[in-house]
Amino acid sequence: MTDKQDPVQIMHELLVRQRVSELRARYCWYVSRGDYEGMVQLYTPDGLFEFSVLGPRETHRGHAQLREGLARSVYPGEIFPMVRNEVTVVDGDTAVGTCTMEARTTHPDMPRFSGYYHDRFRVHDGVWRFAERRFFRYMPVFERSGLDIVGAPETGLSAQHDRKRSAS
Repeated sequence: MTDKQDPVQIMHELLVRQRVSELRARYCWYVSRGDYEGMVQLYTPDGLFEFSVLGPRETHRGHAQLREGLARSVYPGEIFPMVRNEVTVVDGDTAVGTCTMEARTTHPDMPRFSGYYHDRFRVHDGVWRFAERRFFRYMPVFERSGLDIVGAPETGLSAQHDRKRSAS
Protein backbone atom coordinates (compact mmCIF):
# COMPACT_ATOMS: atom_id res chain seq x y z
CA MET A 1 0.00 0.00 0.00
CA THR A 2 1.39 3.44 -0.94
CA ASP A 3 0.16 6.94 -0.16
CA LYS A 4 -0.66 7.48 -3.86
CA GLN A 5 -3.35 4.81 -3.99
CA ASP A 6 -7.02 5.56 -4.37
CA PRO A 7 -8.75 5.78 -0.94
CA VAL A 8 -11.22 3.11 -2.05
CA GLN A 9 -8.32 0.76 -2.85
CA ILE A 10 -6.73 1.51 0.52
CA MET A 11 -9.98 0.69 2.32
CA HIS A 12 -10.33 -2.54 0.33
CA GLU A 13 -6.81 -3.64 1.29
CA LEU A 14 -7.36 -2.79 4.96
CA LEU A 15 -10.66 -4.69 5.02
CA VAL A 16 -9.09 -7.74 3.36
CA ARG A 17 -6.17 -7.70 5.80
CA GLN A 18 -8.63 -7.63 8.70
CA ARG A 19 -10.65 -10.51 7.26
CA VAL A 20 -7.50 -12.55 6.65
CA SER A 21 -6.31 -11.83 10.20
CA GLU A 22 -9.63 -13.05 11.57
CA LEU A 23 -9.43 -16.14 9.35
CA ARG A 24 -6.05 -16.97 10.93
CA ALA A 25 -7.47 -16.33 14.42
CA ARG A 26 -10.46 -18.62 13.78
CA TYR A 27 -8.05 -21.32 12.66
CA CYS A 28 -6.25 -21.08 16.03
CA TRP A 29 -9.58 -21.17 17.87
CA TYR A 30 -10.64 -24.36 16.09
CA VAL A 31 -7.24 -26.04 16.58
CA SER A 32 -7.40 -25.42 20.35
CA ARG A 33 -10.84 -27.00 20.53
CA GLY A 34 -10.11 -29.93 18.22
CA ASP A 35 -12.78 -28.70 15.80
CA TYR A 36 -11.32 -30.08 12.59
CA GLU A 37 -14.62 -29.56 10.73
CA GLY A 38 -14.48 -25.85 11.59
CA MET A 39 -10.91 -25.79 10.27
CA VAL A 40 -11.90 -27.52 7.02
CA GLN A 41 -14.60 -24.91 6.35
CA LEU A 42 -11.94 -22.17 6.44
CA TYR A 43 -10.44 -23.59 3.22
CA THR A 44 -11.60 -23.34 -0.37
CA PRO A 45 -12.98 -26.67 -1.66
CA ASP A 46 -9.62 -27.34 -3.37
CA GLY A 47 -7.59 -25.88 -0.49
CA LEU A 48 -4.20 -27.28 0.46
CA PHE A 49 -2.58 -27.73 3.89
CA GLU A 50 1.05 -28.86 4.13
CA PHE A 51 2.90 -29.33 7.42
CA SER A 52 5.28 -31.34 9.54
CA VAL A 53 5.56 -31.29 13.30
CA LEU A 54 7.07 -34.59 14.45
CA GLY A 55 7.71 -36.44 11.19
CA PRO A 56 7.72 -36.20 7.40
CA ARG A 57 5.81 -33.45 5.60
CA GLU A 58 2.15 -34.19 4.93
CA THR A 59 0.01 -32.61 2.22
CA HIS A 60 -3.78 -32.61 2.21
CA ARG A 61 -5.78 -31.11 -0.68
CA GLY A 62 -9.53 -30.66 -0.82
CA HIS A 63 -12.07 -30.88 1.96
CA ALA A 64 -12.14 -34.69 2.11
CA GLN A 65 -8.35 -35.03 2.54
CA LEU A 66 -8.22 -32.07 4.92
CA ARG A 67 -10.97 -33.57 7.05
CA GLU A 68 -9.27 -36.98 7.15
CA GLY A 69 -5.82 -35.59 7.98
CA LEU A 70 -7.03 -33.10 10.58
CA ALA A 71 -9.29 -35.68 12.25
CA ARG A 72 -6.15 -37.77 12.87
CA SER A 73 -4.06 -34.91 14.26
CA VAL A 74 -6.28 -32.34 16.02
CA TYR A 75 -7.71 -33.02 19.48
CA PRO A 76 -9.38 -30.68 22.00
CA GLY A 77 -7.06 -29.18 24.58
CA GLU A 78 -3.77 -30.46 23.12
CA ILE A 79 -2.33 -27.67 20.95
CA PHE A 80 -2.78 -23.95 21.63
CA PRO A 81 -1.50 -21.89 18.67
CA MET A 82 -0.87 -18.15 18.88
CA VAL A 83 -0.42 -16.22 15.61
CA ARG A 84 1.66 -13.05 15.32
CA ASN A 85 3.68 -10.94 12.87
CA GLU A 86 1.15 -11.05 10.05
CA VAL A 87 2.03 -9.77 6.57
CA THR A 88 -0.62 -9.85 3.85
CA VAL A 89 -0.37 -8.58 0.27
CA VAL A 90 -3.74 -8.12 -1.45
CA ASP A 91 -4.40 -8.45 -5.18
CA GLY A 92 -8.13 -8.11 -5.89
CA ASP A 93 -9.88 -11.31 -4.77
CA THR A 94 -6.61 -13.07 -3.89
CA ALA A 95 -3.91 -12.45 -1.32
CA VAL A 96 -0.65 -13.96 -0.11
CA GLY A 97 1.16 -13.61 3.16
CA THR A 98 2.89 -15.05 6.13
CA CYS A 99 2.57 -15.11 9.90
CA THR A 100 4.46 -16.65 12.77
CA MET A 101 2.93 -19.18 15.11
CA GLU A 102 3.92 -20.34 18.56
CA ALA A 103 2.14 -23.35 20.00
CA ARG A 104 2.04 -24.66 23.50
CA THR A 105 0.90 -28.20 23.99
CA THR A 106 -0.37 -30.50 26.70
CA HIS A 107 0.56 -33.58 24.65
CA PRO A 108 3.27 -35.46 26.62
CA ASP A 109 5.23 -36.52 23.51
CA MET A 110 5.15 -33.14 21.76
CA PRO A 111 7.38 -30.25 22.83
CA ARG A 112 6.34 -26.62 22.58
CA PHE A 113 6.95 -25.58 18.97
CA SER A 114 6.88 -22.53 16.76
CA GLY A 115 7.10 -21.76 13.08
CA TYR A 116 5.63 -19.77 10.27
CA TYR A 117 2.94 -20.15 7.66
CA HIS A 118 3.05 -19.27 3.99
CA ASP A 119 -0.58 -18.59 3.12
CA ARG A 120 -2.53 -18.00 -0.09
CA PHE A 121 -6.10 -16.75 0.16
CA ARG A 122 -8.98 -16.23 -2.21
CA VAL A 123 -12.63 -15.35 -2.09
CA HIS A 124 -14.96 -18.34 -2.36
CA ASP A 125 -18.74 -17.87 -2.16
CA GLY A 126 -18.14 -14.28 -1.07
CA VAL A 127 -15.91 -15.24 1.88
CA TRP A 128 -12.11 -15.07 2.27
CA ARG A 129 -10.68 -18.57 2.75
CA PHE A 130 -7.35 -20.37 2.73
CA ALA A 131 -6.41 -21.59 -0.74
CA GLU A 132 -3.05 -22.84 0.55
CA ARG A 133 -1.54 -23.04 4.02
CA ARG A 134 2.02 -24.35 4.43
CA PHE A 135 3.62 -24.60 7.87
CA PHE A 136 7.39 -24.58 8.45
CA ARG A 137 9.02 -24.98 11.88
CA TYR A 138 11.28 -22.52 13.67
CA MET A 139 11.77 -24.76 16.67
CA PRO A 140 12.59 -27.27 17.93
CA VAL A 141 14.28 -27.60 14.51
CA PHE A 142 14.53 -24.71 12.02
CA GLU A 143 12.93 -25.60 8.68
CA ARG A 144 13.51 -23.25 5.73
CA SER A 145 10.76 -22.91 3.16
CA GLY A 146 13.00 -21.27 0.56
CA LEU A 147 10.32 -18.59 0.14
CA ASP A 148 10.38 -14.91 1.02
CA ILE A 149 7.79 -13.01 3.03
CA VAL A 150 5.21 -13.07 0.18
CA GLY A 151 5.94 -16.60 -1.03
CA ALA A 152 8.42 -15.84 -3.83
CA PRO A 153 11.79 -17.67 -3.92
CA GLU A 154 14.24 -16.26 -1.36
CA THR A 155 17.18 -14.21 -2.63
CA GLY A 156 20.10 -12.36 -1.04
CA LEU A 157 21.20 -13.03 2.52
CA SER A 158 17.95 -14.74 3.46
CA ALA A 159 18.68 -17.43 0.86
CA GLN A 160 21.93 -18.49 2.58
CA HIS A 161 20.94 -21.79 4.13
CA ASP A 162 24.34 -22.71 5.57
CA ARG A 163 25.34 -19.53 7.41
CA LYS A 164 25.98 -20.37 11.06
CA ARG A 165 27.10 -18.36 14.09
CA SER A 166 30.72 -19.14 14.80
CA ALA A 167 31.64 -20.51 18.21
CA SER A 168 33.16 -17.84 20.45
